[in-house]
Amino acid sequence: MLALFALAGLAMVAVSCGGETVVERVVETVIVEKSVKGDTVVETVIVEKSVKGDTVVVKGDTVTVVETVIVEKSVKGDTVVVIATAQPGFVLQAPEPNPIRGGHIKTAWGATMRDFDIYQGGSGNVLSQMYDNLIRLNPTDGLKTVVPELATSWDISDDGMQYTFKLRQGVKWHDGQPFTSADVVATFDRIINPPTGIIIPSATRYDAIGNVEALDDFTVRFTLDKVRIWQFDMFTDVAAVIYPKHILDANDGDLRKLIAPGTGAMILDDKQDGEFWRFRANEDYWNPTLPYLDFATMLHVPAWTNRGTAVLTGVADFSWNVSVDTFNQGKVSDTVQVTPLPASGFLEVRWNNEKEPFTDVRVRRAMHLALNRQVAVDVYKEEQLTVSRWTNGEGRTPDAEAFQMPGYRTGAGFDEDLAEAKSLMAEAGFPDGAGLPEFNLTTASVPGHAEILAPFFVAQMEQIGMTINISAVERSLVNEEYKKDFDFVLSTGGGSPIYNYTPMWAQQFVTDASQNFGRYSNADFDSVVDKLNKETNLANRLALWAEGQDILDNDPPQIHFGFTAHAPMWQNYVKGLNMKARGQVEWGRYSTTAWLDK
Repeated sequence: MLALFALAGLAMVAVSCGGETVVERVVETVIVEKSVKGDTVVETVIVEKSVKGDTVVVKGDTVTVVETVIVEKSVKGDTVVVIATAQPGFVLQAPEPNPIRGGHIKTAWGATMRDFDIYQGGSGNVLSQMYDNLIRLNPTDGLKTVVPELATSWDISDDGMQYTFKLRQGVKWHDGQPFTSADVVATFDRIINPPTGIIIPSATRYDAIGNVEALDDFTVRFTLDKVRIWQFDMFTDVAAVIYPKHILDANDGDLRKLIAPGTGAMILDDKQDGEFWRFRANEDYWNPTLPYLDFATMLHVPAWTNRGTAVLTGVADFSWNVSVDTFNQGKVSDTVQVTPLPASGFLEVRWNNEKEPFTDVRVRRAMHLALNRQVAVDVYKEEQLTVSRWTNGEGRTPDAEAFQMPGYRTGAGFDEDLAEAKSLMAEAGFPDGAGLPEFNLTTASVPGHAEILAPFFVAQMEQIGMTINISAVERSLVNEEYKKDFDFVLSTGGGSPIYNYTPMWAQQFVTDASQNFGRYSNADFDSVVDKLNKETNLANRLALWAEGQDILDNDPPQIHFGFTAHAPMWQNYVKGLNMKARGQVEWGRYSTTAWLDK
């Protein structure tokens, strides 16, 4: 049966096929008819690429289908639904022919964490090397399809409210115990029914799941208790790993101080806090093709410039995200490659919306207007920063329109915004800052945040009479500040790990959401997100995005600098990741399919 999961230019759809499944991403809506090999599409559809990459349908043309394609008849304005089924027995492997086995890859980015439980804040980009998901985005085709992992196939009910997964047999945990459906149930039951003392920051991503049950040792069923068009896609998040039930049970569901065994392609070999994590190949991995590497060492390199320098000088082989200046050096290098990747993460300053004077919308609006985001981009050179409103994907306001709006202008427009900000502060009872206390801003100690963005923000807020002191902590400790009676916290906000950006809003700004660390609440905004969680019509969704952004502009939950585009850099000999084909960031597992051509 066919089910729809994500929409509007970034659609992903899955279909049960009695075997393995691949999900194709499409970018326009049309009316088409069911087609099989040899038939011709009745109306045109734009797709990024076909299953094998050899059939591209161009708007205005018709095309003969060369692979079996099942198409759900749709009306214009709805999301295109084009589903391609993979060959039975799909096995993930590197995209290049004849990959070389062996070798030791070294990477450079931040690789520290306070705790080891991925669902409770442990670093998924590090720990995910050890684990598997039910399903994942295919790293070898640019993350354009969904492929099986611990699940071998799945079925979605006609109403989209139940997902039934068939699980892979013969899989073992790194401690030798067998993997079964009980592990899947234990993993997700802990999220939707957390034990006392267990806090799951990603819980909102799964709160549409009402029940998860094992039908037998290798079949598991998820039942939703509310409509969530993107819920299935969330299983592809690199942090949606499966944990072993016997380890969860033995530790009362709390894995923060324990590195639990996984089923993944790599096993933890050694680590030194603040310096590196090293993994070795799992010789008993259920996929006999993988991994190709013998070892993968993740060097802790928190500064973006140092990451790029490490790759350029050969100290490291690969980095997910380097500074703008080293990225530009990589563009002209003969030995490394780079590519920009869009991301839904953003740079932010959260304030405590339950604490005066932030309870006053006039003060919040004044801070929103007093920040010159265009200048922030010029000042901050660590990452590629894009000024936008409150979404960088579906529903993004075009620059030509956004940059004429209060809060996003520069030059004379910003001068008007600043004057309005000062007027709002006076109206709130704080003319030129009179009557305000001194505030504290906590930031990560990484240079780009502590030495550039934090002082810039403080200087901007001084224009409306605010005095703010800066304190820095190790980056893995930043989220601990939200448990306190904080004033301001500067950090990188978590976006959406899937192509649909609705989860970004749902988890960050909806009342009582699991990552609503700023304690924001706006009933009208909550209603917009609730509708986005259900709506499939593109025109209606775009209207909802616009409505939501207007609400956030006028009743801001935080300062929003803009969205970061990640800048990966890798040596020419690093293969198996197909980075230049990727349409988004997936900061996490790389060691499964990576190999070294040397």
